[in-house]
Amino acid sequence: VDNAIREIIQPVVERSVSIACITSKAIVTKDFAMEGDENKMQKAAQLMVANLAGSLALVTCREPLHSSISTHLRQILSSAVNDATGNSSTSTQLGELEKNALDQCCAICSTDNLELGCRLIEKAATEKAVRKLNDTIAPALALRKDTREKKGQLYYDMSIFGSENQRYPRELPDMLRPIPGGLRQEQLLVYEAFQRIPRQPSSDSQSGGTGDANNSTGQINMTAISAIALKLDKTVETLLNTAGPRAQEISLAMIPPEHDIKQLIAAIPRVVASVEASTLGSSDIDSILSFSQGILKRIYEVDLSQRLRLEALIALLEMLNKICPRLGRNIGTWTKYAPTKTDPERKLHRAVLLLLVRSELIQIADLDAHLAKIADEGRDEIWLEFLILFVRAAILENIVPPSKMPNMINIVQLIAEDRAPTSQQNNPAFRKAAARLLEELRNSLSSGGDALGRQASPARARPSYEESSSMSPTSVKQLTDASLVIAKSSLSLASNDPPNAKQNVTDILVNWLRVQHEAAGNDKILAQFLQLLQQKFGVGASDDETERFLRLTTEVVVESCVKSAADISIKGLRYDAIDGYSKLLSYLVIHMNGGGTAEQVTQQRLGMLNKVLGCITRSLVTSHEKAHQTNSQWDQRPWFRLLLNLVCELNTPNQLLDSMKSSIVNVFGSAFHVIQPLVVPGFAFAWLELISHRMFLSNLLLAKDQKGWGVMHQLLIDLFLFMEPHLRKLELTDALKKYFDGTLRVILMLVHDFPTFLAAYHLSFCNVIPENCVQLRNIILSATPKGVPFHDPINRNFKIDQLPEIAQSPLILSNVVGPLMSFKNELDNYLRGQQSPDFFNILLGQLRKQDNSKELDAPKVNSVVLYVGMQGLARLQNDQISSNLSRTPEMELFQKLMELDDHGRYIILNAFANQLRYPSSHTHYFSCVMLFLFNDSKDEGVKEQITRVLLERLITQRPHPWGLLITFIELIKNTKYQFWNHSFTRCATEIEKVFENVARSCMLPGAVAATGGGD
Repeated sequence: VDNAIREIIQPVVERSVSIACITSKAIVTKDFAMEGDENKMQKAAQLMVANLAGSLALVTCREPLHSSISTHLRQILSSAVNDATGNSSTSTQLGELEKNALDQCCAICSTDNLELGCRLIEKAATEKAVRKLNDTIAPALALRKDTREKKGQLYYDMSIFGSENQRYPRELPDMLRPIPGGLRQEQLLVYEAFQRIPRQPSSDSQSGGTGDANNSTGQINMTAISAIALKLDKTVETLLNTAGPRAQEISLAMIPPEHDIKQLIAAIPRVVASVEASTLGSSDIDSILSFSQGILKRIYEVDLSQRLRLEALIALLEMLNKICPRLGRNIGTWTKYAPTKTDPERKLHRAVLLLLVRSELIQIADLDAHLAKIADEGRDEIWLEFLILFVRAAILENIVPPSKMPNMINIVQLIAEDRAPTSQQNNPAFRKAAARLLEELRNSLSSGGDALGRQASPARARPSYEESSSMSPTSVKQLTDASLVIAKSSLSLASNDPPNAKQNVTDILVNWLRVQHEAAGNDKILAQFLQLLQQKFGVGASDDETERFLRLTTEVVVESCVKSAADISIKGLRYDAIDGYSKLLSYLVIHMNGGGTAEQVTQQRLGMLNKVLGCITRSLVTSHEKAHQTNSQWDQRPWFRLLLNLVCELNTPNQLLDSMKSSIVNVFGSAFHVIQPLVVPGFAFAWLELISHRMFLSNLLLAKDQKGWGVMHQLLIDLFLFMEPHLRKLELTDALKKYFDGTLRVILMLVHDFPTFLAAYHLSFCNVIPENCVQLRNIILSATPKGVPFHDPINRNFKIDQLPEIAQSPLILSNVVGPLMSFKNELDNYLRGQQSPDFFNILLGQLRKQDNSKELDAPKVNSVVLYVGMQGLARLQNDQISSNLSRTPEMELFQKLMELDDHGRYIILNAFANQLRYPSSHTHYFSCVMLFLFNDSKDEGVKEQITRVLLERLITQRPHPWGLLITFIELIKNTKYQFWNHSFTRCATEIEKVFENVARSCMLPGAVAATGGGD
């Protein structure tokens, strides 16, 4: 230890003393320029320089000293070992065991002696700094003493004000400038705070660690916490560099728990696991606050695009706040002094505040009062914009309900209603933004109340599953109650079983498994067993006996499989009984032959398959319902294995089944519809795997004459109806995130392999996809039927009206007319020119939801828009669309619909955008409709909303529908629409940048500036 200290003490002390003396002299000379008492000046100077020099030396020497002690100790121990063994060779020849012991010994000893060495170096630096500073300021002290004793006057050092080029103290604020009479008592407290509290050894170095925690200091190992923070920053930096251009998309929620970033954040509580907040000393609290203040300063230096770094640092503060609750009260004060002079600084400040509120590091009540105060009831336009954007993000991202921001909501209302107390008229852009924000919040379902801060009733604190679904509550209840109805039916059938029925079918199963194992591949012997089963037990001959046999055998094999989970000698489940049973069922179907023509035999086999799948699905639903009623765990794996085996067995090429292949997959599809996730939620993952399996999905969609398309369409509707209410809530559980990922994979596979199917049913799919799932909708609308050529919309010479494909109507298999039947006659009469004065009111009444709300029913609107568009196309030739569009009853109806409120208009415009797909007559027509409405409307709100609908579909990740791209490109490129001259494109810097970024991605280089979209 002595050698290590001697090695580093001189350079450390010299550097620390030099820096501390220069700094202390400059500050003390300025502060005490008007102070005549030399004793006050000397005491303050000594306290300051001692603190600075000691702290600098302590920080500088710790790591070098630790390394030096380890090195010297290793050399000494190695020499001792060699001397003891009589070996003069180097320590590298030691065994692996000896090396490890040596390294461990060095590490322990260097750590134990590190504190002592640091204190000795700190003491040397402190004493030398005091001596040196005393010599440096001695003339100034003597001058003050002589002036007082010899002249009887107080001394004033005016030399600090003499230089013209000297900024300080000339530019200091009044409260910091030296004034006659010297420093006041509260100012002297700053210097008295430099008084160092003697540091005690850490608790682990005390004997037995039994010291009184309240009387000791330094319980918190700030060195370890600092090391964690440094490593966290480096780990985040490495990850962001690896991610490249996609770094800005990474958030902390996307990081898995086992990643180093999450592990480092979780390490903070372990470092201080033995420390309670109530036992922290003042020095520990000061250390944590000082360290946290540095972290907050670092946060405001981070680029806003590095969201992961921001969230990681705030997670670090969140952990520290659990140790020291005083931190949360201080952060709110610190953020008031954050840099906010420029627009980028304010954007970063807004993002940081949102993250701090989400982490509960800032009290929202205090922040609400502060932001409302600096916005000055709307007089300060910069902070008014900040406030509106903050409120919007906080509520729409479910960070905080409106009811907890009454002051800010009140200002938004004042601006929207033009009641702000200001001498000049409010900026129309702010008034419009505030009104739109209130409108959006009224139409959204928040967890704490409505947009105006009114408390929601407890029953509607969070929308229920039925309220979030596009189906009527009655339909949702019928589906969710279906399992109970099926279970009751199965239990009723089971009540008629003979006492020994289950034992009999168990014996049959055991015999079957033995015969199958011994006569594997011998179809003749297996067929004889099936014949015996039919003759002796009536399987296949009697409906009642067949149902009882299938139901009981299914229950037996599933129970056997589930019980195997208790066997710790195997991993997972034993599927021997399941596999053998599925082979028995497939043989029953394949070899079913009650005589008659080939068509009759086919029907007999399909009838048997229906019975098999019917019994399995009923047993599955009954088992799931029993588990639900008893609140016990239910395992979907045996049922999945059984159904998957049957799918594979009966869809494998077989000359006995080839003629009925399409009928088989249709029967399976009907069975899967019965056990859809809305009926059996516990089977959802297995169900998704089954309907997307290659042996089922491909055979279904490749069936001749599209016979399987309707079944697959219904299964996808079942899938979307199950996901829809969850997707509307935005915040998904981990299980639902995985399920949504699986859904996306299925849809992407369909886009790649069966795009014609997706394109034909796009209308019904869009009806059940929530409006916030923009990318999922884009994927479906991007499906282009095979054979339709791709035309690059970015090409300079591109002309949509010259494409041959726009003369062809797309294949539409969705039921367009069904939702319109109640008012189709009135609609047809209007389109034929037989206008009724009350037609529009009738139409609006029919388009609204049936729950007496004023909200439009999106599926009905989608059907009306497509139906009216198809009638408009029948009236016009493609080359006449652009010129004659305005003089048609279809366009008059669309223009009338633009007079609805913002939310209703948004639904209508989304229905238009759903038809902007691949090159076809529909895409051309609806592209012209949207461009005409943009150009013709006198309402700036309509133009802005059209832009919003297009833009929110383009700012998501690819793919983007072809028709969407050509419409937006035409809108921003054609000077006829004067897109860039509209105020909403430049109402905020961030909005302007979004427009320009999207424009650049949609157009050739240089085209944006040419159209007026450049800077």
